Amino acid sequence: MSEFNTENQDYQSSPYQANNLDDFAKPVKPDNNLVLSIVGTVLGLCSPCCIGLILGVIAIVFSTQVDSKYNAGEYEAAQGNAQKAKIFALIAIGLFALNLIYGIIMFITGGMDAVLEQYKEVLKYAE
Repeated sequence: MSEFNTENQDYQSSPYQANNLDDFAKPVKPDNNLVLSIVGTVLGLCSPCCIGLILGVIAIVFSTQVDSKYNAGEYEAAQGNAQKAKIFALIAIGLFALNLIYGIIMFITGGMDAVLEQYKEVLKYAE
């Protein structure tokens, strides 16, 4: 009988048992989108005027704040920062994609040299 009581006491003091009911009230931790932010920053280097780079750095800042705000109990702020990080990173990637499409079009059409040649011809006819 004494063996049963010691086993029962060991079970009650188990570290796996929830001692605080606040753990059940916590919402699910949002994804911080750090990988997406880093990819957006790297691809943002190739965006026009490096605007994507700036947006990528802002996304990294927001994504690094998600964990600290969640651990501090600011769940809505953590969710907001996760969404902002995702939006800024996707805009940076979108700017890269637009710049890539622009580069492909310029390559296919002959680039700026062809545009300048046409402009010179227009000026020549205007005189």
